Amino acid sequence: MVSVDDHPVISRQRLADQVYAVLRGQILARELVPGDHLSVPVLAETLGLSRSPVREAVQRLVVEGLAVEEFHRGARVAGVDATDLADVYAVRGVLEGLAARLAAGRRDAALLTVLRASVAEHGAAIKAGDEQAIIAADQAFHQAVLDAARNEHLTRALGPLLGRAQVAMLSGDLSRWPRKALAEHRAILAAIRMGDAEAAQAAASAHVQAVLTRHQELG
Repeated sequence: MVSVDDHPVISRQRLADQVYAVLRGQILARELVPGDHLSVPVLAETLGLSRSPVREAVQRLVVEGLAVEEFHRGARVAGVDATDLADVYAVRGVLEGLAARLAAGRRDAALLTVLRASVAEHGAAIKAGDEQAIIAADQAFHQAVLDAARNEHLTRALGPLLGRAQVAMLSGDLSRWPRKALAEHRAILAAIRMGDAEAAQAAASAHVQAVLTRHQELG
């Protein structure tokens, strides 16, 4: 559970955003692990805040897929269930393929800059063995493609699934999959750079399926 000594001081500006950032950071750092309860009253008391910004922050984690809410029990850090993961990735593969297809059709120079930077950061993180940076770069790539699709309905549908993907990554062996994922990101980037919508869609969908296969092999 959250400890005051383990956290930065929460200022009074944009409280919900700051609480969200603290809790999200702890989940990605594996300081909060699947099953840990995110009790709004306890967190509010620990951080010296009212319940309102803490409740908003926890709900953002639920929407993002990093936490789940149980009836009469509150929220807890999300875990990975094999059946649920397969279902999530089946939908994610279709939606990510669509996002890449739309992004390729935009021919957006700014997007290419962001994707190249993400790929470069991913490679640097792998060399450094920095797990948090690996996950951050991986998610930044997928988020950039989704943002470039410029489809609000797609964002609402796919956004939480990217959060679930983060949970799955945290449960896996980060010494094994990042280089393969990086190569697959490069293939998606190449298709988007060429403006080849069909190739981008195929590469993105194939990447998601490959990620699922790797998780299943580890399981």
